[in-house]
Amino acid sequence: MKSKTHEIEVPRMKMKKSRASQIFDFCNALFMILFCITIIIPFWDVVVRSFSRAQDISYMHINFLPKVWTLDAYRYCFQDNEIISAFFMSVLRTVAGTAVHVMVCCMAAYALTRTDMPFRRAITALLLIPMFFSAGMIPAYLNMKRLGLLNNFMVYILPTGFSIYNTIIIRNYFFSIDKGMEEAASIDGASQVRIFTSIIMPLSKPVIATVALWQMVGQWNAWFDNMIYCRRSASLTTLQYLLRRMLDSMTASTTTSSSGVEAIGALVDSNPDTVKAATTLLVVLPIVAIYPFLQKYFVQGIMVGAVKG
Repeated sequence: MKSKTHEIEVPRMKMKKSRASQIFDFCNALFMILFCITIIIPFWDVVVRSFSRAQDISYMHINFLPKVWTLDAYRYCFQDNEIISAFFMSVLRTVAGTAVHVMVCCMAAYALTRTDMPFRRAITALLLIPMFFSAGMIPAYLNMKRLGLLNNFMVYILPTGFSIYNTIIIRNYFFSIDKGMEEAASIDGASQVRIFTSIIMPLSKPVIATVALWQMVGQWNAWFDNMIYCRRSASLTTLQYLLRRMLDSMTASTTTSSSGVEAIGALVDSNPDTVKAATTLLVVLPIVAIYPFLQKYFVQGIMVGAVKG
């Protein structure tokens, strides 16, 4: 005889939240809404300023909509033919700098996870020293000059190619990976390079995406190294430095003489504030466009070390 097993469905009981829990959820949601408003409103004000005329900008309250929509501030930014080459230079340094930084930090982090590595703890402690002490700008400039990196594209890549802070974060994530997979691959004859590229790196996408996003933002927003090390090379001018130079030039023209104001007024119906808003959006939008694709990994990556499995 065939016995039939009857599955008994147990109805799920919905737990009723206490009044204290409901109040906490309400306050938490209210706080998050107010927090989002404090971020969105200033950003929207920048957007409106960038599309407004100079005489329509109000400094006493938030500008929710332009009185007259205009692209004059953007026309002023794009009047220089150099802006296209500067944009591609910023993209190139961001992609190359991020790729080199992530690869170097991952290799260093993997080496620091090897328990059979001699003086592993001493090397880690030694690498932590530069996090607390810095020689300053003048020694850094002299080092770049001695290395022949002035007016050289590699000055954008090499000084930021390694970060002990990001290396420690990646190392902590590597420690959470099951060692059994590495041992099984090693028994099957896989080398350390094969284990690193085929097992460790694919399993570390969250932390890699997090570090890559941090480095990407830093590389994209950087302009000071362009001003210090590459200001004599027009081909190495980045978008951020070019836009800042335009803004400084416009500010100087509007404060030196009335003829300068008239000259600018004939070219663009804006002032340094509208141009500043336009340059801010031009710099921020590429990062804002990339973030949604990395958000899933970024949220996982920022939890590295919080819970150790």
